[in-house]
Amino acid sequence: MEKKSLNIRYFIYFVISLAFIVVFLNFLKEREFKYFLLDYEKKVQKEYLETFEHYKNISELIYFNEFIKNSNLINILKELESKDKESITNELLVNFEDSFTFYKTLELEETTIYSSQNQLVLSTNEEPKDNFISKIVNKVITFKKDIIEYEIDEKNVYLIFSKPIFDEKLNFLAVINLKFNFDSLINHLEKNSDFRFRKIVSNDFSLDESFFLNMTSQNRNKLVVDLNRQVDVSLILKEKLIEFPLIFRTLFYSDFYKNSIYLLSYDLTQDNQIEKIDMFFDYIMLFLILILIIIYYLFYKINNFKMQKEFLDKEYEELFEQIDNYILKVETDLEGNITFVTKNFCKISGYTKEELIGKNINILKHPDVSDKFFEKLWSDLQDKKIWEGEIKNQDKYGNSYWIKAIIFPKYDINKQIIGYNSIRINITDTKQLQKINRLLKEDLSNKLNEIKVKDKTLVDSTKVHLMSKILDSLSHQWKIPISKISFELQKLHKFNQTDIENNIDLELKNLSNMLNEIKYLFSTRNSEKTNLLSVVSESIFNLKEELDKSGIRVKFDIKPEIYTTIPFNEIKNIILNILKNSLEQANMNKSENVLIYIMAIDEKIDGNSDVVIKIEDNIKGENKRDFINEILSATDDKYFDTYLYLSKLFIEKNGGLFWCDNTIYNTSYYIKLNKQDSK
Repeated sequence: MEKKSLNIRYFIYFVISLAFIVVFLNFLKEREFKYFLLDYEKKVQKEYLETFEHYKNISELIYFNEFIKNSNLINILKELESKDKESITNELLVNFEDSFTFYKTLELEETTIYSSQNQLVLSTNEEPKDNFISKIVNKVITFKKDIIEYEIDEKNVYLIFSKPIFDEKLNFLAVINLKFNFDSLINHLEKNSDFRFRKIVSNDFSLDESFFLNMTSQNRNKLVVDLNRQVDVSLILKEKLIEFPLIFRTLFYSDFYKNSIYLLSYDLTQDNQIEKIDMFFDYIMLFLILILIIIYYLFYKINNFKMQKEFLDKEYEELFEQIDNYILKVETDLEGNITFVTKNFCKISGYTKEELIGKNINILKHPDVSDKFFEKLWSDLQDKKIWEGEIKNQDKYGNSYWIKAIIFPKYDINKQIIGYNSIRINITDTKQLQKINRLLKEDLSNKLNEIKVKDKTLVDSTKVHLMSKILDSLSHQWKIPISKISFELQKLHKFNQTDIENNIDLELKNLSNMLNEIKYLFSTRNSEKTNLLSVVSESIFNLKEELDKSGIRVKFDIKPEIYTTIPFNEIKNIILNILKNSLEQANMNKSENVLIYIMAIDEKIDGNSDVVIKIEDNIKGENKRDFINEILSATDDKYFDTYLYLSKLFIEKNGGLFWCDNTIYNTSYYIKLNKQDSK
């Protein structure tokens, strides 16, 4: 849950940081766009002024050459009042025609001359006088100064330089108008610039370019309103995924036409500065996102590591507490002085930690243990670096107790031995139970001797030998419930006592049942008929609790009329031990859904009446197959303490046959015994 919460928290932090980066970078990018547009406006203005100055210089050149330097045209104009207009016009044409042809190469579109009374004297295009030109001429006549105006003629726009003409005595003579087509100025701009230009007339403006179509209708309407208000406009548009700058610069507002003339400038090249800025911030964005991911990943890993460390520390604390409370552990230096003990060790020894720390380990030595034992212990420990065995100790109050210990070296950072660790197990109860077991075995041996004298059926040495093996096997099997009882006793302080009492009760019942079986095992009942169905039912009933605990089901199919001459308790031991073997194999291989199926058939071959018992389980395991095969094929007493071996001994004792069909998926046990039909 904590890890999931950490993931969600860091994801939220990441999203917030990412949003902040996006907003901040967009702010910087917009600011950079703004600075660029201002710079772009200055460049456009500068290039336009340079081009405009070029045309202005041409007009100055014409004016200087023809009306300052050339006295012929001045003299002709002086005679405007004395001669008729037509003759003056012809004379001007004769003197000015060649020059005009040359000036047309300088992109001069038209030249007109007006008298001081605002009468047209000369027009190179022979166009009639219009009101706009008349208004310009009146201004020049009134103020005797140069005037620069823009004329709109249908779709064309003209740049007009209107200048007063004076004689050498500065007497005002006439007005000359030099007209240049604005398109030629646009062409001249584009030749000397990286940008593209267009002229825009506000009252005849249409958003017909493709890049205007990408604008929203609201932005298009705002643009038209701004142009009609004579407002300079700078914006960024997109055309075919390329962002580019667009500048509307007001050149002139005409009161006569009631409109404005704009110079439109834009840069559609793929590597324009807007694209570069946009790409730069995209790279910055990717870089910062990568840095952000790395930073949050590192913070996440650090915090995750801290959480794991806290979790492990907590686990180690709990583990140490368990070890301290339930494990017998003692550490010593090289001289055997105690440096550390657990609470459980203090509990069994009767000493407190303060009483043990710093004392020599010999404080626990029992008087019955010789010095040679400990000399050999230390010698083996120095040679083999490890010692394992049983030691008899004495507690603070003089009471004896047994422990099983494993002692191994403790190293420092330089791999030098600085002391020894010892893990111990209290086996006092086990020792006491072993003593009981020894007495029981002696008593059983005495009973066996009595049986050998009384029972004539056991005179045969082979049968006595088999019985000896059976008794050895049974004796060893007693150790199993006894050991389990000892183990459960040791857990009384650690676990719920009710569970342990139930486990001990189960093992005592197993021991009791086994002793009862021994009690009746050698009774003289050979003439007695044994019903096989009763034997199987009672065997299953005796193991029901253990089978249920392991989740094992047992089914059987045996006719009630099948009898055998084998004594009841002997055949019961055969069935019981095979079932116990299957139970043990199921637990060892951790098998689930285990089913044991028991069936019996009778057969008559050559006049002999026999019964064949088949016990089949579905326990899976490679080790199981190898283990069972090895038991059944063994010729020595290596496996005398196993359930399967004991069943084999009982079968052989009664002259039966025992074989097994064994695979890794299931096992079938076959038992062939002498059978007796019911009458």
